[in-house]
Amino acid sequence: MNTTPAAAAANRDITIGPCKWAIGRRCPDADIKYYIYTRHNIMDRQCLHIAETMDKSNLTSSYFNPRHPTKILIHGYNSDMFLSPALPAQMRDEYLAKDDYNIIYVDWSVLSPGPCYISAVHNTRQAGACAAQLVERLVESGNTDIHIIGFSLGAQVPNYIARNLNNFKLPRITGLDPAMPLFITAGLNDKLDPSDADFVDVMHTNAMVQGKLERCGHVDFYMNGGINQPGCTGWMINAFACSHQRATAYYLESIRSPKGFWGWACSSYLYYLLGMCPPTNFLLEAGDNVRAGTRGMFLIDTNDTSPYALGKWTDLPTLGVKRPRLPQPLPLQSVDPLMQHIDQFGKLAGNFNNKPDTAQTSQPYEHWTSYSPPFIAESASDDSVEEQDSVEFAEAEHREQLHPAFNWWSYRHNLTTGIIDNDIFGLPVVN
Repeated sequence: MNTTPAAAAANRDITIGPCKWAIGRRCPDADIKYYIYTRHNIMDRQCLHIAETMDKSNLTSSYFNPRHPTKILIHGYNSDMFLSPALPAQMRDEYLAKDDYNIIYVDWSVLSPGPCYISAVHNTRQAGACAAQLVERLVESGNTDIHIIGFSLGAQVPNYIARNLNNFKLPRITGLDPAMPLFITAGLNDKLDPSDADFVDVMHTNAMVQGKLERCGHVDFYMNGGINQPGCTGWMINAFACSHQRATAYYLESIRSPKGFWGWACSSYLYYLLGMCPPTNFLLEAGDNVRAGTRGMFLIDTNDTSPYALGKWTDLPTLGVKRPRLPQPLPLQSVDPLMQHIDQFGKLAGNFNNKPDTAQTSQPYEHWTSYSPPFIAESASDDSVEEQDSVEFAEAEHREQLHPAFNWWSYRHNLTTGIIDNDIFGLPVVN
């Protein structure tokens, strides 16, 4: 008879068919395994035994090198240790081709099998508690450059890792389309949020279906709107699963992409739904190479097939030259920009049925979410739209005409630098 502590703890589990609820277990847990890959064992995984102390662990006798950055990858529901069935080991290959890393996979597949989603959600606590023990051993070895990457339900596990760490805060967590079912009403202690690490970046690809719509990190990137992904249609294609797993495909490509995934800021998802977040010259990169200081909500467009990255839209040949920056007065607008999107056919306009009205001489968005600074002499070599510097209006009354509701410059600051606001339908905050 097996009388080990793990076996005794397993007797408290609740088991219904193939589904198992881990109750009162301690770490290390035999159902949660860790495998490491480095450039010394690219193809042959090495099992890590992590215990309560460094002496009882085999970390120091493994291929682990504390001088190299560590990537901890956590899979989701109904998967093996790799993040996505469609990408079995490519994440490992991309990282090790890029540089020297300690690539550690957390395998908690025994506690997250299909069709046991409810029990898998419960078991994220156990997976997180034991993975926190792994992080503690890494820190004891002198390794603090730790980046946790989780997909779907695995993106909720880092929350419990952070809650179980005593004297160390994770430097970075990346959530790839964090799971939504059973996390809609969860509190901050039970879901991924910005307090879990110094920097939390999130990619949304299947929001409101399998992934969350609300913002989960310091910066949230909504890929192609964050709900459905291009190319995920047609016969024999599960559109939801395809869109959900695109998060791993996008992030994988971002590791060594020559173009990169670049997005523009948007104040809230409500503004995006109203079409009030057109592409701007303020672009920031998503994925592995995201800057740690990035904050806010960003929108990114992609190709429908690999390679998905489009690069910077400002690098397109037709957009690579600046327009002359000449001072222009704000024109009178005969069409409200918001009504332009609500009533695209103009049936609510006063000039419908050919009634005379003031002629529209410019585009609705012109001078509405942008401004015309005074003329500044430029060098002939300065031809990149991304290098344009913002300057103030020549006259203060222009600001009042531009946005009479609140301070325009505070609004623009929130638009470009982003605000941390989990209410996706909230209006921009102006301090």
